[in-house]
Amino acid sequence: GYIKSQSSHGLSAEDEEYVQQQVDERSEAKRSRDFATADDIREFLMTKFDVNIEDKMKLWSVGGVFTEMGTRAQKPRGEYTRRGGGDLSDDDLETINNMIAERYQAKRDREFDIADDIRDNLMRTYNIRIDDKSAEWHVDSDEYVCASSGNLSAEDVAFVDEQLVQRYAAKRDRYYEEADAIRENLRERFAIEIDDRTKEWRVEGVAQYSNAEPTPNETVSDEIDEEEEDAEEEEAAAPESAALSEEDLEKLTVPVLKEKLKSAGLPVSGKKAELIERLLA
Repeated sequence: GYIKSQSSHGLSAEDEEYVQQQVDERSEAKRSRDFATADDIREFLMTKFDVNIEDKMKLWSVGGVFTEMGTRAQKPRGEYTRRGGGDLSDDDLETINNMIAERYQAKRDREFDIADDIRDNLMRTYNIRIDDKSAEWHVDSDEYVCASSGNLSAEDVAFVDEQLVQRYAAKRDRYYEEADAIRENLRERFAIEIDDRTKEWRVEGVAQYSNAEPTPNETVSDEIDEEEEDAEEEEAAAPESAALSEEDLEKLTVPVLKEKLKSAGLPVSGKKAELIERLLA
């Protein structure tokens, strides 16, 4: 007969016994070629308990995951993962997870007004944002979590965290150019990529910062001003981009490449390889 998958969500003893009984009745209906009844039972179990049935393996699972089939690990439906930072107590986490589970069930029952009320309550009470597509949630605050610090020192990490707080404030106040400048500076100096959806940041590659460069105590605006001054000087001495080969462009610094893009009316965001590709296009 059919058995519960080891990757199934849990049920109360009473509900599990009932689901198993319904699965067995469906199996009997299929043997009797009463496919209409078998389909009705399958639909009922899916709607009421979120149960999926895998006939080939003779398994059933609350949440629809079957690790016995050798597929890569995945989350059962309705299971949301926390991302990012935020100061929450253990009691807060338990309450939030319970509310998210209640919201998921309300959506399954097509009680969309209730689901929306729970979502709004989570936002008002805990500043929680839910991403149903990725089944994730995070606290919408200026706190970003470091997913990978690479070769950064503790001082560098503290500086990055401070810059991310400033960037969050700039975005909140709609100073998007300032926010973009902070992001680009962190990317160029520390090889940092920021994920605003998950409220996380990570080092992608090797950080370029060294003691010979401006110290982390200097402001982002000062750094940008100095880079622009240097870029203007180098730009005056550099040949026109139209006459430059890819090898020539590789020798130029990022600020100079950006000045050339700006002069050509082209976007200036991206990594060095992207800037060169844009100039060569």
